[in-house]
Amino acid sequence: MSINNRLKQFVLQRGIIAKKAAAPSEVEKFLARFRENYVSVDLTRVGGDGDGGYLVPDVLDGISHCFSPGVEYKASFESELSKGYGIKSFMADASVSQSPIEDPNFQMIRKFLGSHSSGDFITLSDWMAQSLDGSEDELILQMDIEGSEYEVLAFESEATLRRFSVIIVEFHSLQSMFDRHFLKMLSGLFEKIYSTFSICHVHPNNCCGIATYKGVHVPRAIEVTFLRRDLVDQCRNEKEIQLPHALDERNWRDRDDIAMPESWWR
Repeated sequence: MSINNRLKQFVLQRGIIAKKAAAPSEVEKFLARFRENYVSVDLTRVGGDGDGGYLVPDVLDGISHCFSPGVEYKASFESELSKGYGIKSFMADASVSQSPIEDPNFQMIRKFLGSHSSGDFITLSDWMAQSLDGSEDELILQMDIEGSEYEVLAFESEATLRRFSVIIVEFHSLQSMFDRHFLKMLSGLFEKIYSTFSICHVHPNNCCGIATYKGVHVPRAIEVTFLRRDLVDQCRNEKEIQLPHALDERNWRDRDDIAMPESWWR
């Protein structure tokens, strides 16, 4: 790992606010764009209660494959996709030797997802190219990779992301958006996603609490579900967005729940 990457990881993990602090108005602009791209759709919970379960728009019947980097010790999400929908999951994690659950619909590689394909790392686009037979574009991406989501989303093209019907990402160390440089990078990533996707759900992980800076509240870790825009009308509803959603569950049962600040969605 280069010195710059080590510094980036240190800043992300420690939540250090650099001297170039973002103005509250800059953070508010990011939140306004988040709200503008939020849509209300019918959702279903996949993966059971607690950590590893996610709310997904009701389009799973049309999805053929799931890409799921960051396996560790749980695969309840992928297991339910297999049993309930016949969806095959490609899984990647260099920190474990095999999938925690045996399933004929699982195929796993011992790699970390990153911005280059070398050694223990592979890019999302290279992984897709070696896993799929053709140009399938009804896919789902579920990504929980402990901070590496930023470099992956920065590296991959809009064309690659567009092949997914649904993208679920856990964003880590979001309190770093109080740094102007991090916020600029984060805003660019989200604008890339907004070109093709809408947000249809957000859930704060209660692992890390909420950071506050000059009246702006930011959960340190959030799960965001994105739905490709051409599919929104299939499951759109006229309900008012309300968080927490009735199907939301705490990630950690032994920790107090936290609410998603209304400034993100209302």
